[in-house]
Amino acid sequence: MLKFLRNKKTAKKVWIGLAIIIIPAFTLWGFGSSSRSREENTSAGKIFGKSVSNTEFRKSLDATRTAAIMQFGDNFPKVEKYLNLDAQAWERLILLHEARKRKLNVSDQEVIGAIQKTPYFQRNSVFDNKTYVEILRYVFRVQPRAFEEQLRQNLILAKLYDQVTNGVKIEDSQIRQEWLKTNEELSIYYISSLFAEFAKKIKPGDKEISEYYDKNKDTFREPSSINLEYILTESDAEAKKITDLIDKKYDIAKISKEINLPMKETGLFKQSTPPPALKMPQETLSQVLNLKEGMPAPVAKIDKAYYAYALKEKKPGRVAELSEVKDAIKEMLISEESRKMAQEKIKECAEKLKNRPFNKVASASAYGFKTGQTKFFKSTDQLDPLGPAQLFWETAKKLKENQVSEIFSNANGYHIIKLKAAKPVDEDKFTKDKKELGDNILNREKSKIFAKFAEEMKKKAQ
Repeated sequence: MLKFLRNKKTAKKVWIGLAIIIIPAFTLWGFGSSSRSREENTSAGKIFGKSVSNTEFRKSLDATRTAAIMQFGDNFPKVEKYLNLDAQAWERLILLHEARKRKLNVSDQEVIGAIQKTPYFQRNSVFDNKTYVEILRYVFRVQPRAFEEQLRQNLILAKLYDQVTNGVKIEDSQIRQEWLKTNEELSIYYISSLFAEFAKKIKPGDKEISEYYDKNKDTFREPSSINLEYILTESDAEAKKITDLIDKKYDIAKISKEINLPMKETGLFKQSTPPPALKMPQETLSQVLNLKEGMPAPVAKIDKAYYAYALKEKKPGRVAELSEVKDAIKEMLISEESRKMAQEKIKECAEKLKNRPFNKVASASAYGFKTGQTKFFKSTDQLDPLGPAQLFWETAKKLKENQVSEIFSNANGYHIIKLKAAKPVDEDKFTKDKKELGDNILNREKSKIFAKFAEEMKKKAQ
């Protein structure tokens, strides 16, 4: 059924509708983290000094999940594990709290109207109740009454979004500049002092590598590494038993034996950089490290499973041996020296440009530069071997006729350029694109404003 959201002919209309109803409230938070603790039998946490019940939080989490399905369609199962829906659920509650303070409401008729206008609830362009019930049951897996309340909240959040971003405006000059970045073509003369070219000439010796190691040993200190033992279950009942046994001071091995669950290990990993696959909250890791070996921290729920972690082994940090880091030091010295040489040479070139024509200097090979002229390019192109075109395009765009640029750099080297030519733009195409592009820019600016507003609300809610 999830494919229904992607393959329906009316998909474009669906997403335009959702942009109004759903997207402002949910896409701003993206992938994040939440450190709020939840107690199973009391409250889920607090916002603005008031407790949020587990029931209220669960409803917010369900609404967030529904919105994510709307946003990602049949890709939702693939991305769900990367989405921190808990964090988004808290943010939803915070923004709804602010909306209530502003007395923002949505009538039953507005909710009904939004449902009836949603294309994938329609058959032959008319709302169809059977389709509506099937989509809720098999795609969103939510009861109609619950969905309608979620939608009411979404519409309230959309009103909050409109209220916060109402004053955002854009100028025609912004639209034109943005359009030119992806449509206007320029060509340039360039002199490029590329790091890779100078790196070929640098060959650090063993003595130089050894001296660097001796002077910078602390930079090669490895952090301590740890190995954790853990047991896991998806059963609420077993999780409660584990919690009871932890309260009775049972160690991880005894708990494993008592409830007949296998004990596993993470393997050694750097304490400062846990592997991505280990989705343990930082709070839990801190608790584990503060306990004696074998004693588990309180049960942590991660995704759909409950985990009890204990420290099995901790290896202290050490300074890596020279033999282990020799190649890395060599690359580091080459990189540092090539950048230094590239900068010195381009500065010499810039001085000579004050008294010579650009092309005369550009034709000289004594500096070890890459020189030449480009074909016409857009800011979105790639200029080999110079790198992404955007910086070159933006720099050239600011130059007057016959003006030589200041030295600028990117990941590949240092550069000096001169505008060769600008291809005339298609003004008819700009007129055609202006409205849609202007709407996109305006929505982007509104999203920035609302994202900043949401961050401020989260700080106030703590």
